[in-house]
Amino acid sequence: MWLFRNPLYKLLALLVAVLLWASAQGIRSVEQSLDVPIVLEDIPPEVVVVGLSVAEVNLRIVGSRAAVRRAERQLTRYPLSLRGLKPGEARLAVESERLSPPRGARVTARSPSLVTLRLDHRVEKRVRVRADLVGEPPAGYRLTGVEVEPKEVVLEGARTALRKLREVLTERIELGTLRGPAEEEVRLALGSAHIWRADGEGPIQVRIRIEPLAPPDGDSSSDTARSRRGEDQV
Repeated sequence: MWLFRNPLYKLLALLVAVLLWASAQGIRSVEQSLDVPIVLEDIPPEVVVVGLSVAEVNLRIVGSRAAVRRAERQLTRYPLSLRGLKPGEARLAVESERLSPPRGARVTARSPSLVTLRLDHRVEKRVRVRADLVGEPPAGYRLTGVEVEPKEVVLEGARTALRKLREVLTERIELGTLRGPAEEEVRLALGSAHIWRADGEGPIQVRIRIEPLAPPDGDSSSDTARSRRGEDQV
């Protein structure tokens, strides 16, 4: 059959066709959208970032298919330097020059073109620690005391977040599950990403004293016990 004539030439033609196709795939320009997370660098020690308009920069990458694939692997972050910034609002340009795409690829567009930040003064403050006790002791028990160690902690963070803070709560502790004195290790429930502990990350020790309720006056069982003791003495 004619299909089996000159197999060497036909195989060679097939290999040439495959090479031409692969070459065309590597040379033909393609366009790809890529979201790159913003990474803040050179943050001045006296400020706290309390607001960021966007968390990612969208890039339009153009180049050969192979180069665009390499760009997707290499462009994993957009560095944004805050060197020299003061508390207040700042607007920084998104510059393609900060990115280094691989050979054969280029950044043709980026969005947004500006990133807006809000910066606050970084301060420290000493506040009380209070155990966050939830619920009531089980039936027949009563709460007689609570001790917290340490009683105070030093917090650090944005001035606006710390300005009115007088105390900080621990994680919640359910009283209904306790049947006697207990000691719990819990962490602080700071409730804000702009506040953190400045004096370490150790747990808070909470000692809880729970005791059974005393029998009420005139309790029949107590009267019975007293009468039996009297009979024994006679």
